[in-house]
Amino acid sequence: MKKLIDFFATKNLMLWALIGGVIFGLIFGERLAFLQPVGNGFIKLMQITIFPYIVVSLVVGLGKFEPDQVRSILLKAATVMLSLWGIGLFVIWCFAFTLPKHDAGTFFSTALISAKQEIDFVARYIPSNPFASMAEGNVPALVIFCIALGMALMGNVRKSSLLNILDVVGEGLSVISKKIVKIFPIGIFAITASSAGTMSVDQLSTLQVYLVLVILLGLFLMFVLLPMLVAALTPVKYHELIDVARNALIAAFTTGNVFITLPVITEGIKSYMHKNNIADANSDHIAEVLVPIAFTFPSLGKLTTLIFVLFAAWLTGHEATLADVPNITISALFSYFANVHIAIPYMLETVRVPADTYQLYLAMSVISAKFVSPTTVVYIVAVTLLSIFYVRKQLSYKRAKSILYFSLIGGLLPACMLAAYTVNSQLLKSSHAADDIIANMVVSDKVPEHVLNHVPKAYEDGKLSLTNISVIKKRNLLRVGYIADNVPFSYFNHNDELVGFDISLAHKLAEDLGVQVEFIPFKKPQLVEYLNKGYFDIAMSGLEINLDDIEKVLFTDPVLELKLALVTLDHRSKEFQTLEALQAHESLNFATIEYQALLGKEFERNKHYTLTNITSYRDFFANPDKYDALLISAEAGFAWTMFYPDFGVVVPEGSKAKYPTGFAVAKRHDDLANYLNSWLDIRRASGRVQEVYDYWILGKGSKPYVRRWSVLDDIILEKSDIKD
Repeated sequence: MKKLIDFFATKNLMLWALIGGVIFGLIFGERLAFLQPVGNGFIKLMQITIFPYIVVSLVVGLGKFEPDQVRSILLKAATVMLSLWGIGLFVIWCFAFTLPKHDAGTFFSTALISAKQEIDFVARYIPSNPFASMAEGNVPALVIFCIALGMALMGNVRKSSLLNILDVVGEGLSVISKKIVKIFPIGIFAITASSAGTMSVDQLSTLQVYLVLVILLGLFLMFVLLPMLVAALTPVKYHELIDVARNALIAAFTTGNVFITLPVITEGIKSYMHKNNIADANSDHIAEVLVPIAFTFPSLGKLTTLIFVLFAAWLTGHEATLADVPNITISALFSYFANVHIAIPYMLETVRVPADTYQLYLAMSVISAKFVSPTTVVYIVAVTLLSIFYVRKQLSYKRAKSILYFSLIGGLLPACMLAAYTVNSQLLKSSHAADDIIANMVVSDKVPEHVLNHVPKAYEDGKLSLTNISVIKKRNLLRVGYIADNVPFSYFNHNDELVGFDISLAHKLAEDLGVQVEFIPFKKPQLVEYLNKGYFDIAMSGLEINLDDIEKVLFTDPVLELKLALVTLDHRSKEFQTLEALQAHESLNFATIEYQALLGKEFERNKHYTLTNITSYRDFFANPDKYDALLISAEAGFAWTMFYPDFGVVVPEGSKAKYPTGFAVAKRHDDLANYLNSWLDIRRASGRVQEVYDYWILGKGSKPYVRRWSVLDDIILEKSDIKD
């Protein structure tokens, strides 16, 4: 009965706030979005004491030790961390090998072609300016400085006066943290309610296979492996460890932020030791020192994000094998000393996965953090408790409960692996192809159109070769030339509708002119002939503005500036990562539809390059062994790889090749070109060009908005409407 009363007591307010937030979010849905700023405010409130806490706890904790004690403590803590890393990485690999086959692609993003950010371990771990490290949030450098200062104070005979002052400061920080924790259930409720009310079902289903993996892996680590290892090797009972970590677990799950829980973790461990009368003169100091150190070094929670890297390799058809385990494991241990957002792109390159998959991680990190962060909390608690009892020589594996917990770990691991494989196999049966989104995109607010698959005989007599805005309005028809397979600028979707970036702008232009629009096909080599013969008024199809064509037709001011890239089979992407790698090839055969004028001199200088002109991009994808790579814009390349996920986009490091695109009119139609330039200026200023770019190139809004389901709207009010 007492335990039941305790469960409903004040110390469980965080848990009840979490449960209440979920319930209210499901009931009221998007109406609770206004609570998000409240939750963010509480997160910042929790951060008030974090940096001062790290400084004070490390300096005081280390300063009170003798040098020999510190060496022993840190050596044993390092042994514990290395052991947990090894066990944890073994578990991560076990889950990685449960994946069945799947493909995916992504829209273009400037982040995907930006220069790779190098990991600067020196700047991250050497605190040249500790105050700057604190201001910039560089926790590793700050911890290194505090460790150095604390160890320097150990042999100082006058240290007691400083340590006493810092002790008082630490007590003040502890009081602040405890006061904030008391009201933090309000923040927990606000964050949970707004998240549960606004998170769409689509967000949960986008990468459901990865979610299954990260959820089952996180649950296994935080509720099976780590607590059972501590219970098996120390006097701490399983439920006691969960009780120590509970408040920090809930806060980390709700906020996705481990940093703000560090004082909560420290106080929880110290409270447990004192409550059970097993605290000694050193245990509090060890907790104060090891909690921030365990957070700074790669935690087992942070290492679980490696599962995304292995998932991404599987997703793109580059499943990691047993032979890859040593290389990937060693790379992960070193790279995860840096920020996760630096480490993951580096690890993606290590497993030969195109960078476009990093965008998937960003999209899912809000959900995955709900399990990665609590895992880190339990890891920090486990490291600290194991280290404390290791220092006290109280570790033992020769007890009955040790055998029990080791047996449970050994039995539950394959059970969780089997569950992951079974669930993901079922989910993949109902998954959709990666090209569904781009193949079903449509042009909104269309004016009446007529899409032709040939040039009408009536246009070939030259009677329509002279045109201007007045003529177009008089005939009530704007004739636009298009290239049929020029994704994402002009192409046919699954409904056989002509869509794309330029097609959308053509509709807007016709709407502004108050006329209908007609689309007439052409091939790139036919551009000059068809324009000058008057087969259409304007060519709008992602056309490269090049030196050869500007002598023969008029181009508008640039509509877009595109980055030149290569598309190649995923397993060959590394061969084209740098300009030096390109030069190392004895011969290369590039397929292209455009760019002869842009790259002519480059190919003259490099005789081992061959440029083969093809009539359609599909010719390249249908014959991948015939060419080494396809020269194309990065923007178009990412769109094509959504249809063909076995291919990846590469922008060689050091490459600065960019080119403008625009609309083209016949050489003699200066007035039409001038009108188009002015129209583009107006539509840029109104945001229309950017809106079209966001939709067709970046894929923003490519999925229609669906109102978030809620009990109030979809059950209560819906039933009320039916009765009425």
